[in-house]
Amino acid sequence: MTFGQPRVGNAVFASYFAKYVPNTIRLVHGHDIVPHLPPYFSFLSKLTYHHFPREVWIDDSDDNTTEQICDASGEDPNCCRCLSILSLSIQDHFTYLGVDMESDDWSTCRIITAQSVERLRKDLASNIIMTKHGVEVSIVENSMQTDWSSSI
Repeated sequence: MTFGQPRVGNAVFASYFAKYVPNTIRLVHGHDIVPHLPPYFSFLSKLTYHHFPREVWIDDSDDNTTEQICDASGEDPNCCRCLSILSLSIQDHFTYLGVDMESDDWSTCRIITAQSVERLRKDLASNIIMTKHGVEVSIVENSMQTDWSSSI
């Protein structure tokens, strides 16, 4: 589940993601501008950025909260895509499900995991590594060296 996620790939990526990571939910709050970035161009459907499914649009703009489960396209024109670009706002990105997503201090941010995650640690490059079992995970660096100076 994501909250206010921007588009992260093209239609091929969205299809691949939906196939291999099913049952994903993208929550979109009201007029949040971030899910509309980068822009979607329907006339360039194979080239433009595209959301993977499934959006759940939470619209509370008229004092009534409506939760709409959107179609499996990832770009349902009856969900948050129906909004005018002029009505979009960063303010709706800061609150999801009544929880303030802003933080004045980085130290208040936490990673919450399922109970099945046994280990959580950082490697030397500050990558966060989570494992389900107490196994050692090692990052293999690409050993292929390229001498770019000879090709310039």
